Amino acid sequence: MAYMVDENPLERITWKFRNLRTSNLSVDFGKISSIMSILSLLRCAPQIEQLNIEVDLKEAQGDDEIHEGILEAYMSEDLVKTLKRVTLSFIKCFPGEMSFIKLLLSKAASLESLKVMMFWHHIMPVSDACLLFTTYKKESSTQVKFIVEHGMDTFDIGS
Repeated sequence: MAYMVDENPLERITWKFRNLRTSNLSVDFGKISSIMSILSLLRCAPQIEQLNIEVDLKEAQGDDEIHEGILEAYMSEDLVKTLKRVTLSFIKCFPGEMSFIKLLLSKAASLESLKVMMFWHHIMPVSDACLLFTTYKKESSTQVKFIVEHGMDTFDIGS
C-alpha cells in the first residue's frame, strides 16, 4: 500500500524555527500525514527541547497502516537529537502511538523525561502497555525518566 505523505502541510516549509524550544501539538496517530507533520516540525525546529503531544480524541486506528518500519524510515536520530522532554496525552495504545513511543526512546539520546497519559478508553490493558513500555525502555540506551499515568495511578517505567 502506498502512502500519500504529500498531505503534510508542514513539509513545504523551507525555513527553520531556530528559537523554537517548546511545541504543543494535536496529532492523529491513525493518519500518516498527521505523524509526518510531527517529523516535519522537528526538521524545521532544530533546537526543540520539549514536545507536548495531545492525541486527537476522534482518533481511530485509521485507514493508514502505521507501523514501526514506516516511522523508522522518516524518524532519524538527527531529528530528535535535542529533545529533552516529551508528554503524550490521551494515548489509546494504537499501533502508531506505540511505534512512535518505541522509536522515540530508541533514537532520542538526549531525552530526559517521557510522560504518557493514557486515555480512559484504550485498546490494551494498562498492565500490558506498561510491560511493552518497559521492553522499549530496556532496548533503548537512554536514561530517561518514563512515567505512565492512568486515572489516579502513576507507573514509573523501568526504575
